[in-house]
Amino acid sequence: MRFTLKVSMIFIVCMFLFQSSNGSDLISKNCKEASKRVPEIITYDFCVACLEEASSKLHPPPTNLDDFVGILITLCKNNATNVLSIISKLSKDKSLDKFAILTLQECSSFYEQSEFFLDMIAASLKKKVFDYVSLHLGEISTSSRVCNEDLSAKWRGGISPLSKEYQIFLQLIWISRVFVNIITKT
Repeated sequence: MRFTLKVSMIFIVCMFLFQSSNGSDLISKNCKEASKRVPEIITYDFCVACLEEASSKLHPPPTNLDDFVGILITLCKNNATNVLSIISKLSKDKSLDKFAILTLQECSSFYEQSEFFLDMIAASLKKKVFDYVSLHLGEISTSSRVCNEDLSAKWRGGISPLSKEYQIFLQLIWISRVFVNIITKT
């Protein structure tokens, strides 16, 4: 009985280590491919760091690329929620001119729509409707770029106050898109 218990424990530990190693290999391999396909937007280090951090909190850990796209969509939605909070705080600045306020309102509307679309994307991902996922990730990417450019044009100093969050959001979106393309072999 004791021997069986020890063998079982060793087996469980080995399976856990293999799964953990397999996840890291999957992250590394696909982040390398994503940063190679879109080097002007995606950095390998960012991709690996955010996926390793997020997947380390999940039990069981992700085992395939679909799982990682799901994680990325969740991270995108969290980022959009954070951006909405920042926009809300910025909108209270009494020294802003009306054009900056209008642009913040437009960006707020965009990020609210993004949250909705990201929920739809997550549902489509579960159903493996990858064309829908890719299409709407592209639309979200374009809208976030327009928001950031408009804010840069209207903001004091010519730099959007959302630049940092935009860069994070953009990378998450594009990593998701590349991973979907890898899954669908496009």
